[in-house]
Amino acid sequence: MWKITEDLYLAQLPMIVGPTRNAEFAKNNIKRVLTLTTEPIPENKKVTNVDYKFIHLLDMPNEPILSNGLLEEAIKFIDEGIESEKNVVVHCAAAVSRSVSVCAAFLMYKNLWPMEKALKMIKEIRKFIGPNSGFLAQLKIWERCGMDFTPERYASLSIDIPGAFDADTKTIWRQPVLDDRTVTRFKCRQCRKVIFSNDNMVHTQLSNSCQIYLIEPMEWLRITGVTCSINHCCGAKLGNFIATGSKCNGCSKFVKQWIFIDKSKIDKVEIGI
Repeated sequence: MWKITEDLYLAQLPMIVGPTRNAEFAKNNIKRVLTLTTEPIPENKKVTNVDYKFIHLLDMPNEPILSNGLLEEAIKFIDEGIESEKNVVVHCAAAVSRSVSVCAAFLMYKNLWPMEKALKMIKEIRKFIGPNSGFLAQLKIWERCGMDFTPERYASLSIDIPGAFDADTKTIWRQPVLDDRTVTRFKCRQCRKVIFSNDNMVHTQLSNSCQIYLIEPMEWLRITGVTCSINHCCGAKLGNFIATGSKCNGCSKFVKQWIFIDKSKIDKVEIGI
């Protein structure tokens, strides 16, 4: 097991059901187990006097963790255990994606940390981590929404790309548009609404002379195919979308989910304005 905090541990499935489980649990004083897989722990594999909770979760980019209340349920179970001075272990199959995502979310929630800081801490303890792209996108959405648990807030933030079949690219998680004056924002020249900020850029190596921005999917984004034009809700054509990605003409870096915004269609609004 990997000790994340004094009370929180990360584990792989064999550590929970294998022959050394009793010794592992005793050594780390584990009193609560959160299972994030497709099957609960069998009764004959459970350790005596330990509370078990099972949450069904697939390790797929299109799997929701916000709109169904799953993340809130997981964090509540961990928090209740720690508050009652019971050490908690969170596990999935390999301790790479599902359990790491939930542990990161708990660190974010308890410490008011950004996602990157929480994941960095876990990686310093367990080197081989890799939450899938959908979990990462949802954790970032959650962070930007002030870690609000209200499921309705996230009900419409995912869309499937018509005609896409690759599980890694067919679902898009759209980021909320924040009118935050502490960062540079960009407004639609036609309707004057903020459509993204400097924090939403995915490729910052573009030169000042380049006439495009590459951004994250935003909540106003509508997709009609694997390759299509991008229109704002006011009808303004802003750029183009390529689901499979494309190379930057300037530095040749490949950018997955290419969302190209034409600079001539938007206005830049500086910090504080």
